[in-house]
Amino acid sequence: MTIQEITTRKEDQTFDCKSIQIDPKALAVPIVAFANADGGDLVVGITDGKKEIEGVDGDEKILNDIRRTPFDFCAPSVNAQIEMVPCVDRTGKDNHVLVFHIEPSLRVYANQADEVFLRVGDKSKKLSFDERFQLMNDKGQSCYEETAVYSAGLDDIDMSLV
Repeated sequence: MTIQEITTRKEDQTFDCKSIQIDPKALAVPIVAFANADGGDLVVGITDGKKEIEGVDGDEKILNDIRRTPFDFCAPSVNAQIEMVPCVDRTGKDNHVLVFHIEPSLRVYANQADEVFLRVGDKSKKLSFDERFQLMNDKGQSCYEETAVYSAGLDDIDMSLV
């Protein structure tokens, strides 16, 4: 991936850009959303909307925190390949942007707050309990037939069929 490909690509179902100023907890949201959907590329170091190149060089602590996001703030850890793409930032200096390449998964991922997100178009949609359950069924992590029916009693069972 080149910086020209990144700056000319529109945010969509499989592509998003975030500022280096993003909190790692907040960065977990699009990572989880991509993993739960079709996968995608998440670029850090480019401002949302304006697509100004900030870059990620300069503060190793922030960069290390960002790199650890798929492990520290996603449950279970999201398998993401990380690429440093060279660029020239908005001040004219040589810099890099960080790209997370996230594969789609057969698992359902959540952030540290146990919230599940799904990439829908160019947004990360927070799923309700029912939507989360449906996603788990769709990915084969749970089965509708195994769902407890708490309102059912013994009178609901036809013993002649059992």
